[in-house]
Amino acid sequence: MMIGYIVKREFFDHLNSLRFALTALIMAALMVTNAVVHLQTHPDKIRNYAENVAGERDKLQSETQLYELLKEGPGRLYKRPSPLTFIADGGEAFLPERGTSNWGSWSRTAGFSGQVRSIWSLDYPTANPNARDLRPQATKIDWAFIITYLLSFIPLLFTFDALSGEKERGTLRLCLANPISRPVLLIGKFLGALIAVLIPFYFAVLLNLAVISVDSWTQLGAADWGRLGMIVLIASGYAGIFIAGGLMVSAGTRDSRISLVTLLIIWVALVVFMPSTLGTLSTKWMSPVETAHQREMAKEGALGQINDDFDEKMTSEQASELPTGDFLKQLMDLAKTSPEKAEALAKEREEELKLAMAAMESRKVDETDLRLRAELVNKDVEIRERLNREHLTAQLGQVQRARSITRFSPAAIVQYALESMAGTGLNRHLQFLESVHHHVRQFRDFVIETDNSDTESLHIIGIPDGMSEKPISSRALPTFTDKITFRDTFNAAMVDMLLLALLLGVFLSGAFLVFIRSEV
Repeated sequence: MMIGYIVKREFFDHLNSLRFALTALIMAALMVTNAVVHLQTHPDKIRNYAENVAGERDKLQSETQLYELLKEGPGRLYKRPSPLTFIADGGEAFLPERGTSNWGSWSRTAGFSGQVRSIWSLDYPTANPNARDLRPQATKIDWAFIITYLLSFIPLLFTFDALSGEKERGTLRLCLANPISRPVLLIGKFLGALIAVLIPFYFAVLLNLAVISVDSWTQLGAADWGRLGMIVLIASGYAGIFIAGGLMVSAGTRDSRISLVTLLIIWVALVVFMPSTLGTLSTKWMSPVETAHQREMAKEGALGQINDDFDEKMTSEQASELPTGDFLKQLMDLAKTSPEKAEALAKEREEELKLAMAAMESRKVDETDLRLRAELVNKDVEIRERLNREHLTAQLGQVQRARSITRFSPAAIVQYALESMAGTGLNRHLQFLESVHHHVRQFRDFVIETDNSDTESLHIIGIPDGMSEKPISSRALPTFTDKITFRDTFNAAMVDMLLLALLLGVFLSGAFLVFIRSEV
């Protein structure tokens, strides 16, 4: 009963203040601005996504031969724009919009005759280079910006004099002379300030959603509304952290001006200074990721080795079947160590070399040759994908370590939680890449199963002469569907939500301890 009275008194005190009116006005203005900007940009994103997906699907379904399908791959797999992008942009402009990239192709001579060609391999697009020019021009006004800055700054304005001001006026001693315990008084002030801060925020949220709902391009399903509810809950807990922090500082000081200055310093350190500074420092503490030049050198070395092994196997196989095979093998081995001597030997035995080459050209390609060619093609794919995956893992490892360090700031924690629940940012991109990997496995399994169903095929994957030549049905092709589920977003945000709950408990406990031990 007493807590309800204190909450009501604190709330009406805040309600009649100028800061409450300014808070409601600023929140509403920013939320309406966010909604208007979203209505101008989101339809284009949805339209471009639909056009890209339709174009890739038509291109994929136009392939009727199994080898051509394997050679071209599953196409570009695009990331679906989140309907909650207006809540947290998550740096989407800096992240790739698709999960696959075409690195190019190659063809080369297989031994003394014939050609071998590369097939599709999974590569990862880099971040959008043109989007880097967008960052210095303007700050993205989304919910994450409003929550991170306003829902941390405004609670300090509502609480800096909650206890220190009453100490100055002498009303706190008079209040505690009544049968009111300090914990009850503190809880009442906490809840009164929390309600006063959240009412303008909730009103601005409803206004934002009302404006956005007039657009037919923004269709929110049941899962999206569930994620919205979790986002509002996260924002409420984040505001509670700074209300508890404001009460803690206010309880420890007797001068409201000192309390305000102290809280402003703490706010600048936690919200403004720490996220950017810790992120910058973390990059200096980490070992550098392999550069693009180093990556290409490692790739060229590994691919050069499998090409040399292929040449040696192919030459030995082809030469062993010819009467002049020993001479050809001797010539090839000599060319590796001493090209000048090999050239001289070729001129000296020119007639024999011509006969050998003619015999090689007339020789029919057998199954062993096809398997050697398939081995080269598939090892090429394996090495490219392994090196690309290792490079991506190293990059993501650095980003994850930097994010772990910046989590010392509650502003960074709530930013990551909002991005995860909104289905944007790094965690969303990682989930998208997992979907891409799963689809690529399905695509390759489809190729193998289709080839195995043809009894006339040699079942040598990667070579046109070794695979089924029967036409394939476009309806049987596996389709890629990018989904944003509530479970995935919730799991990604779980750690950050637990950290926010822990911080709320720590700041509330600190406010209790300081207030109980302080003099009135």
